[in-house]
Amino acid sequence: MDTWTKVKTKKLRNIGAQLQKCMRNPCACCHETQWHFNLNITEIKEPKVIKVQRQRERNRTLVYYLPMKNNVGHVTKLKDSLVYSDTRDGAEIVVAPDSEILFYEIIATENLNATVLHNDISDIIYMEKSRRQRNREFSWTAYYDIDDINGFLRNMSETYSKWSEVIVGGQSYQGRSILGLRINTPGRKDSPKPVVFIESGIHAREWIAPATTTYFINELLTSSDPNITALRDQFDWRIFPSVNPDGYHYSFTVDRFWRKTVSGFGSRCFGTDPNRNWKYNWGQYSSSNNPCDNKYAGSQPFSEIETRTLSSYIKNISNLLAYISFHSSAAMLLVPYSDSTEHINNYDDLIQVGKTSLDYGYETNKEERYRGPGTAAEILYKASGGSMDWVRYTLATPLVYTYELRGNSFHWPPSRIYEQGDEVTQMILGLATEAHKLGYY
Repeated sequence: MDTWTKVKTKKLRNIGAQLQKCMRNPCACCHETQWHFNLNITEIKEPKVIKVQRQRERNRTLVYYLPMKNNVGHVTKLKDSLVYSDTRDGAEIVVAPDSEILFYEIIATENLNATVLHNDISDIIYMEKSRRQRNREFSWTAYYDIDDINGFLRNMSETYSKWSEVIVGGQSYQGRSILGLRINTPGRKDSPKPVVFIESGIHAREWIAPATTTYFINELLTSSDPNITALRDQFDWRIFPSVNPDGYHYSFTVDRFWRKTVSGFGSRCFGTDPNRNWKYNWGQYSSSNNPCDNKYAGSQPFSEIETRTLSSYIKNISNLLAYISFHSSAAMLLVPYSDSTEHINNYDDLIQVGKTSLDYGYETNKEERYRGPGTAAEILYKASGGSMDWVRYTLATPLVYTYELRGNSFHWPPSRIYEQGDEVTQMILGLATEAHKLGYY
């Protein structure tokens, strides 16, 4: 009798009740302990991703971290606990073949709908990490670990040394520097340019965000399109592809779906959600005080060295015009504040600028338009302690946005990174164009 059969009778009622609870009330799960099933398994083949939906109710995404193929293609046990993130239209759960019977009994008991999204998510992960897709030079047909991304930044700063330099925005728990690239072409010495800050990769598993950010850097520095060169020359750019370098490396080498930092590594439960750790309404919405939770907000605001040092860097920037954060994978544009439906004083301007940004992006993509712009509280879910809201509240930065890039189950085909890169480049161009029309610079 396998482990799942042993726990079936005991756990079925509790698991079903918890699934139903999470789907009825998205915040009900925020402070729950992760469920542990003691899976004594070292290899699992063909784990499926199954989407669970309940009609007419706002749902909670539940991602069950079962074993996946690791970076060299072997299947290894990664995690045996249920963790979750939010969506409005369903729950995505990774299910091993030997637990499918139990899973579908839960679905039937709770009267839920289930659709298989991926028959074998491990094949997708293996494909994402395949070295065969990587060129000898940094490219946008593959995903790269943090050292390669930092190498790209150094190479660009050397190639375009008159315009760019590597900058350090902070430090990580494991001693890595949070590296970015400053791009600032010569301008009038008596009139400093407005600063645009781009923060990317704060959630480790959202790989398309750092990839798209490096693509955008490359466009700014290499494009001959006069619209892009003008965009480059108008601002003092501070661009950080991965502000959670430890977590990103961990997602690349151990757990593909890791979201948090790795502070406290070695403990049974470690890491903090760095986008719940900023000192703005900390710990109120869509966050947890349980260290095992995927949205653990930390022991206090700025408990994480990553958020503490990065926020200090940002506070010392003069003339900060715009703060842009890249996430995935909901295909939407968000404005402050994420935990309130009350609108800030230049909300109408932000919406107008945001709509133009999305118009520019749609002209590139034409398949599906981003949702929004709007607050997360209105079009996604309430969330507190995020970087975007802290920047707006603390520094009164005029233009503050979060772009949720495209994707499915945090996956975007590496061969198509350029598509999102082109779309994002045009969206930023649209943002700058409309902001200029409204007199922001």
